[in-house]
Amino acid sequence: MARKCNKSDLQSLPKCARDFIKLVIIKMRYRKKVRADVQDELSAHFEDELRDCATDKEKEQKAQQLIEQFGDAKLLGILLRRAKKRCRPLWRTVIARTFQAIGVLILCFIIYTIWFLTGKPTISVDYLAIINQMNKPELSEKDNAWPHYEKAIELYVKPSENLEETDTFRNYKEIKSFGDITAEEKKEVIDWVGQNQAAWQEFATASSKLHCYRKAEYNTKDEEKWLWNILMPELAELRGLSKLGIWRAKINVEQNKIQQSVEDCLVIIKTGRFWQNSKVSIVEQLVGLAISRLAHQEILHITETEKLSAAQLKRLQQQLLEIYPSGFPPMDIEGERLMFLDIVQHVFTDRGPGGGHLIPERLCFLNDALCGSQDFLSVETGLGETFLLAGPAMYHARRNETVAKGNEYYDQLAQISKMTPYERHINEIDEDEMILSLRKWRYVLISIFMPALGRASEVVYRVQILHEATITVLALQRWRLERNGYPADLDELVTAGYLNELPMDPYSDKPLVYKKTDDNFILYSVGRNFTDDGGEYGKDRKGKPRLWYSLDGDAIFWPIQRN
Repeated sequence: MARKCNKSDLQSLPKCARDFIKLVIIKMRYRKKVRADVQDELSAHFEDELRDCATDKEKEQKAQQLIEQFGDAKLLGILLRRAKKRCRPLWRTVIARTFQAIGVLILCFIIYTIWFLTGKPTISVDYLAIINQMNKPELSEKDNAWPHYEKAIELYVKPSENLEETDTFRNYKEIKSFGDITAEEKKEVIDWVGQNQAAWQEFATASSKLHCYRKAEYNTKDEEKWLWNILMPELAELRGLSKLGIWRAKINVEQNKIQQSVEDCLVIIKTGRFWQNSKVSIVEQLVGLAISRLAHQEILHITETEKLSAAQLKRLQQQLLEIYPSGFPPMDIEGERLMFLDIVQHVFTDRGPGGGHLIPERLCFLNDALCGSQDFLSVETGLGETFLLAGPAMYHARRNETVAKGNEYYDQLAQISKMTPYERHINEIDEDEMILSLRKWRYVLISIFMPALGRASEVVYRVQILHEATITVLALQRWRLERNGYPADLDELVTAGYLNELPMDPYSDKPLVYKKTDDNFILYSVGRNFTDDGGEYGKDRKGKPRLWYSLDGDAIFWPIQRN
């Protein structure tokens, strides 16, 4: 019999029955309403069975018999719970199962998030050792230029603040003659050059060596040893010593020591060559190119203003050819590739699905470091930032996929770096579009750290053609002295042995443009717009002629551009 039973009905039952029903209800562990219904049903059942009992003692005995028939209270509670579950409506079962599944998923997500956030990198590869091995030549230490450069850097005396602040010193590349500056400025420059005589001797000795190997080292303040934070303390001093050499060359020209001036320029170019061959980073290679460019431009100034003999021109031409016996070195990106792989091992775990995941804390660390608002070595990440970047880190490609995609892009950039600007132009290759085509958050690490190697390699071609143009100018001047005029075209130089090969313009598929004028000649590249503008100078915003500065106009090597 199923009838509603309230609390007073339960109190009318014998104590053993009340205790039994309460224990069954507890063991059910089910919703409150269902337990109330079951309690009413059990109470009603006991009341129906005990109705005919005349005394309390009979009721107690009868209740004990019923309890024995029901069996174990815990088992009965479980059976009742299952029965109620089977009898509930389907929609309620679906909802219950859905919430259970959601609860399980939330729990799993919480556990996964904790595991994800607490991931730590494992530094297993010493990429610095690999770079040092790549850079180290198989030559004796006595042929190593670095000890002499190190000594020169140690001896180098920086210019005074007064000298550094003068327009003349800052714009030294535009000074065509030492005689163009004031007497006071001359004295300050000469004094500074004299203070660095010992440093220059070491610098010159270093340039005569066969190779330059400096063992790269980690920053001593960097406990984690990031490859991108290795020390490059010598670059500023090397540029300062190269600047010193240009001033020496100008002073020697003023004192009619033309050969010594030329030798000073050759010392600078040889120094630039060593750093052009660096495999540590493109920064060192670009510094080497900048140093080399300075000296080539100064040689052109000397050739224009001084009367070099045919023998001097020939000797200088040969010396320039000997600086790059294996050809002008292209941009080397292997150091940058290793730097990227080192960053991966610092910001990814090394186990789990896909080889490991991006650590949110490390992504936050890199974001702060790259913003430049703090010292790289003292960046601290907050818990809020870490949680904020947890989503992007989860979406980011896993370690194996990131490394594979990174290597794919470095392979493409290595091919692009070997293409001239003209070849990239006609093939419509744009490295910026390559990076933009990436799914930003999927490969954020690649988009952040992939260097602009295409533009850097363009600098290589500009300095290379400056080198070849300088050799060509020397050959043309030799021809003029020996044959009383200039040739009709550059092919005559090659045919007569004045040049080994034609200087090919990296901004076209042809040699540099050469044209005879009344008593001179013009030699130029068609420039960054890939169009021959008839020898019209490319100019900067102030209207001054500049090599490679403007997209309009040509890059003219000869005659020397006058501001």
